[in-house]
Amino acid sequence: MSKAKSLSEEQISKIQSWADAGDGVPEIQKKLRDEFEIRVTYLETRFLLEDLKIELLPTPEPEPEKKPEEEEAVAGEDADGAEGGEGQVTLTVDQVLRPGAIISGKADFGGGKIASWWLDQMGRLGLDMADPEFRPSEEQAIAFQNELRKVIQRSGF
Repeated sequence: MSKAKSLSEEQISKIQSWADAGDGVPEIQKKLRDEFEIRVTYLETRFLLEDLKIELLPTPEPEPEKKPEEEEAVAGEDADGAEGGEGQVTLTVDQVLRPGAIISGKADFGGGKIASWWLDQMGRLGLDMADPEFRPSEEQAIAFQNELRKVIQRSGF
C-alpha cells in the first residue's frame, strides 16, 4: 500500500521542503502524523520518500572520538607539554590485542627502555621488558601505574 499515490502535489512539495531543510526520517514521520494526520511507520516513511524520489541530505558525521587504541597517554608532562626526565612514562594501546589479553600496549620508560604490557581476562597485569636487565625506578613505576589506570578507565574496563 503506497501512501505516495494519496498525497497531493502540495503535500509532496512540503515533504520535499522538510527533506531540503535537513529533516531525517524520524522528523518527517512525525510531521506527516502532526500536519497531514498520516500515520506511518519509520520503514513506511523511508519507502514513501523513495517512492517520491526525495533524497535526504547526508547527515554530518560527528567528530569521531579517539578510540583507546589510537590514544597515547603521557605521564609527568610539564605545563608546556615537554617530555623527559625521571618518572615519565608514555603508554600506548595496541590496535591488535596480544593473545589472551583484554587490553595491551607498549610502555616507553625513556632512554630507549620499552616494555610490552597487557591485562588478561582475570585482571592480571603482564609486563615484558625489551631489556631484561632494566628495572624501572620507583618514580617510573608510579607513573606507569597512574597512566595505566587512566588508559584502562578510558577504555571502559
